[in-house]
Amino acid sequence: MNRLLGILIALVITTTIQAQDTLSLARAISIGLKNNFDVQIEQLNVEVARNNNTWGQAGRFPTISFSGNQNNTVVQRKPANPFAVAGRNISNNLNGQLDVQFVLFDGFAVKINKQRLSQLEQLSYGNSAFVMETTLQSIILGYYQALLEKERLHILENNMTFSKERYDYVKLRKELGGAISFDVLQEQNNYLTDSANVLLQGIVYKNSLRQLNLLLNEDMKTNFELVDSLEYQHEMYDYENLRAKMVSSNTNLKNQFLNQEILRSNTKLQQANMSPTVALNLGGNGSLDQLNANFRSNTGNTIDNTVGYLNNDPSMPVINTVNETALTPQTQNGNSYGGYANLSLRFNLFNGGQIKRAIENAKVQEKIAELNTDQLKLSLENDLLSNYDMYNLRNQLVTIALTKLEAADLNLDLANERYRNGALSAIDLRIVQENARNAALEAYLAIFNSISSKIGLIRITGGLIDQAPQD
Repeated sequence: MNRLLGILIALVITTTIQAQDTLSLARAISIGLKNNFDVQIEQLNVEVARNNNTWGQAGRFPTISFSGNQNNTVVQRKPANPFAVAGRNISNNLNGQLDVQFVLFDGFAVKINKQRLSQLEQLSYGNSAFVMETTLQSIILGYYQALLEKERLHILENNMTFSKERYDYVKLRKELGGAISFDVLQEQNNYLTDSANVLLQGIVYKNSLRQLNLLLNEDMKTNFELVDSLEYQHEMYDYENLRAKMVSSNTNLKNQFLNQEILRSNTKLQQANMSPTVALNLGGNGSLDQLNANFRSNTGNTIDNTVGYLNNDPSMPVINTVNETALTPQTQNGNSYGGYANLSLRFNLFNGGQIKRAIENAKVQEKIAELNTDQLKLSLENDLLSNYDMYNLRNQLVTIALTKLEAADLNLDLANERYRNGALSAIDLRIVQENARNAALEAYLAIFNSISSKIGLIRITGGLIDQAPQD
């Protein structure tokens, strides 16, 4: 996982790579991982999962919210209430509220959510590793395929050179009277056939380089010179050790185990819904108010009103002196504020059995995941055993092919000497030459197949990223 994280971080940092003619396997891997779209997408998915894996996302911290509103009204009023303000009333009101909510207990859902987010982040790394392994395998096999075609081209070029030398030798013998036109035409035909094979293989080699450029997401016109070689390195593997590595390190299997853990967390999360939820709400609110209307105000004058007569004598009136008032437009300002602290308890008594069914379904999903894991283990074990047998077989075929090649090269040297001494016909020499060519082609193909099987074993056992060459 640390190696994968290091590769991901290195790939996120954009670097300019100078165009070079030479291409090693390590550099091909570096370019391919940097340019591959699937790898880039998985890098972004890893970043999203890493950003989500926080206690805040899990719900541990309080929720703080602020709300405010501003209201404006215009009312033309003729009130029945004598204390109401008549006339046109223009009011403005600005309200604000700050609310803080703490979840004190929710059946440990916060802890379960955080565990689930951590598992999802690990799964995103696992998915990224799987994509990188697929890309790595394609690049490595594409590189070795191009090397194979390059070696085939060299073999056919050497074969053509041998035919050209023999063709020139026969022409010289004809000039000296030691050969006839039939011999010259026969060698010429062999030389032209071998030349055509070289031309055809040259196209195959160019196509393999273009295919490699496609895997690297490079321009098809980019011309790389491969600097590594197609070498055979025999390594002995113990099946039980490989099987143990597969169980502990195979990327698909690790991802499946993570899926099981996520489903177990989901079951716990559904079970948490059966527990009560206790929450604490704290907050404060306030408002600023303004009212513009025609209020009665003192004019500064007084008015004498007769309220009665003493002993009902009109000459003895009772006078009440009051201040004179008038309706004048005024603006009144006010405010209010307060706070609250509330505890709430929510417990689901009955909802049609939805929570119970959700728990049962989550447990069924767990069981399905376990069956998928058992099926994947069986399939991987079968693949491992097949690849292990194939790897051992191909190693034996490499040994046989190299032995045949050594014998064929020696036989060709001896046959060529016998041909020059007149003890072997041109037709027999051609047969020996073709046998040597075929033995060389078979040897390099056997080496490529052995490398392919080795890469398959390494991937099944989860070591492809760690063992990939680094630039």
